[in-house]
Amino acid sequence: MDGGGGGAPPALEKNAAELTVMDVYDIASAVGQEFERVIDQHGCEAIARLMPKVVRVLEILEVLVSRNHINPEMEELRLELDRLRLERMDRIEKERKHQKELELVEDVWRGEAQDLLTQIAQLQEENKQLMTNLSHKDINFTEEEFQKHEGKFATSNSVLAL
Repeated sequence: MDGGGGGAPPALEKNAAELTVMDVYDIASAVGQEFERVIDQHGCEAIARLMPKVVRVLEILEVLVSRNHINPEMEELRLELDRLRLERMDRIEKERKHQKELELVEDVWRGEAQDLLTQIAQLQEENKQLMTNLSHKDINFTEEEFQKHEGKFATSNSVLAL
C-alpha cells in the first residue's frame, strides 16, 4: 500500500482485538486515499466493482469492533451482578443460620428458666411442709431463731434467682 504516500496508519499495525472504532475510521481514510491514487492513475473503472465491497467490509469491521468494546463492559457488569447475587445469597444464608442459633439459645434459656422455676416451687413447697412439721412438733423457736432461718431461706432464693 505504500505507493508514494506517508505509509500505513498505526491502526493497521495493531492487534485486531485492540482496534477501536476510531482505528476503523483511520483505516477507511487510508483505503480511501489509496483508491483516489488508483483512480487518478488508472481511472474510475479500475476499482468501480471493488469499492462497494471494501466499503461494506469496513462497515462490518466497524460494527464488530464496536461490539467488541461493548461486550467486555457487559461481561464485567454481568460478572459483578453474579458476584453481588452470590454475596446476597451468602448473607441471607448466614442470617438464617444466625437466627436458628438464636432460637436454639432462647429454647435452652427457656428450658433452664422453667427448670429453675420448677425447682423454686418444689423448694417452697418443701419449706412449707417443713414449717408445718415444725409447728406440729411443739418446738418453740424464739423470734430471733425464726428470723435467722428465714434469712437463710431468702439467701438461697436469691442465689437461685441468679
